[in-house]
Amino acid sequence: MHTLSHVLRTQEEHCARIISAIADSARYINAAIRMRDTIKDGNDNASGDTQSALDITADTIFVNALQATECVRTIASEERTDYITVPTARADYCVAFDPYDGGSVGDANITFGSIIGIWDRMPTDVAVGTHLRAAVTVLYGPRVTLTVTIDGSAPQLFELDEVGTFLFVRTLPPLAATAQHFAPGNLRACTKNTAYKTFVDDCIAHGYKLRYSGALVTDINHILLKGDGVFTYPADAEHPDGRLRLFYEGAPLAALLEASGGAALTTNGARLLDTPLRTIHQRAPFFFGSRDTARAAATAASNG
Repeated sequence: MHTLSHVLRTQEEHCARIISAIADSARYINAAIRMRDTIKDGNDNASGDTQSALDITADTIFVNALQATECVRTIASEERTDYITVPTARADYCVAFDPYDGGSVGDANITFGSIIGIWDRMPTDVAVGTHLRAAVTVLYGPRVTLTVTIDGSAPQLFELDEVGTFLFVRTLPPLAATAQHFAPGNLRACTKNTAYKTFVDDCIAHGYKLRYSGALVTDINHILLKGDGVFTYPADAEHPDGRLRLFYEGAPLAALLEASGGAALTTNGARLLDTPLRTIHQRAPFFFGSRDTARAAATAASNG
């Protein structure tokens, strides 16, 4: 049976080494979940979210593993105010990640995960999709799974076995153009944005199945594995630029969705990966998933 290590043998050396380090980190984080407290400790991270011990542990595991590859020049984490520069790196790769996405529901024992993007250099003041080589998500649930796309290839799914090996499960199917599942985030926006409310009401009227967990990575994973769906998180008066992070969350997930034939859109239906990266903690509205439904959601939210 193919393993992640086997697949990485055919990839560019530095990128393969980084993905291998991410897989190693996932193993350690999975072990830490069984030992560390997921209850919030009252402190906020650089993005303004309340941290748990697991946020800090997962962040440290990733940073140490990426530094050890000797090919990552820049490391950016949602948990840190500034990015880390590694002067001894032998290559210019940049890795940005959310180490513990879904922390708001993790203490309720709901599946959460890690989101990681890999660039061959830091995309400063250019479209965030520029230089983006690979994207990875890891889900820590009843099973530990890793999904990866490299250079726009169809995402591949791997599962952690009992001895710590990520085994190949399958290549994910293309996403249907129209969704049958929907994950409507920020429903509070419906109180002021009537067009967005109409979109949500239409989803209900057409019999879409509600699949919203409160963990972004979990909802996108559902869309990718089921082969259809739409996730929405529009801006509102409190968060006029959106609430979710462009660099750590949006760009890697957009790469996975586009590699599956889906769409990842933002304000006015623009392609999210074309958004210039101005700051590492930049936020954006998200309309992700099945192409036609994501576009309808973005159009509605922008016209509200």
